[in-house]
Amino acid sequence: MALDRTTGYHQVKRIREVNTFRHLAFDLWYLRHPPWDSGIIPPEVEEFIRFASPGRALDLGCGTGTSSLGLARAGWKVTGVDFTRRAVSIAKLKGGAASLNLEFLVGNVTQLPQSVFTHRYDLILDIGCFHSLSPSGKACYLNQLENLLAPDGTWLLYGFFTPEESPLPNIDPVNKNSFQLNLFKRQDGLEKMKRPSAWFWFQKA
Repeated sequence: MALDRTTGYHQVKRIREVNTFRHLAFDLWYLRHPPWDSGIIPPEVEEFIRFASPGRALDLGCGTGTSSLGLARAGWKVTGVDFTRRAVSIAKLKGGAASLNLEFLVGNVTQLPQSVFTHRYDLILDIGCFHSLSPSGKACYLNQLENLLAPDGTWLLYGFFTPEESPLPNIDPVNKNSFQLNLFKRQDGLEKMKRPSAWFWFQKA
C-alpha cells in the first residue's frame, strides 16, 4: 500500500511538473508572437458569423481573443477561456479597448471554471485544443460539453494531425460521448506545416 501511495504521489507530481512547464512555455511564447496567433479570424469562423443568429458563445483556447472579439462585434455574448495567463491578459486589454460584451477567463479546457457553467452556449468554438488532449482529457472535455452546449447548439472544431494519422478517428468525438452530436459539415485542408487538418461542424441533437 505504501508503494501505491508513493507511486501515485510521483505520478501526480510528474503531471503537475509537466503542466507547470507547459504553462511557462506558452507564457514565454506570448512574450513574442506565437506562430498560431495570427490575429486573423479564420474564414470558417467568419462564415459562421455571417449566417448564424447571434447568441452566447464559448471560445475554448481563445488565445489573445481574436475570434472572440470577432464574435462579440457581430453581437454575440462571448466567454473566452485559455490556460495561458499572458494570453488572457492581452485578450482582456483588447476587449476592454473595444468595449464589447465579452469576458476572458484563465482555465483549463478539461476542467473549466465553475462560472462558465452558469450558461448554455449556442456556439462552442475550439481552434486547436481538443486534438492535443490525452484520451482522459478528451473524456473530461466531452463530459463538460454535454452540459455546456445548448440544444441545437454548434460545436465548431478545428484540429491537425501527423501525415500518418487519419483525421477522423483522432478528432471525431461522436462515438465517444453519451449525448448525440450530429456532424453536418466537414472541411479538410493542410495546416501551415503541411500536416492534414480539418474543420468539423457538430450540432447537438
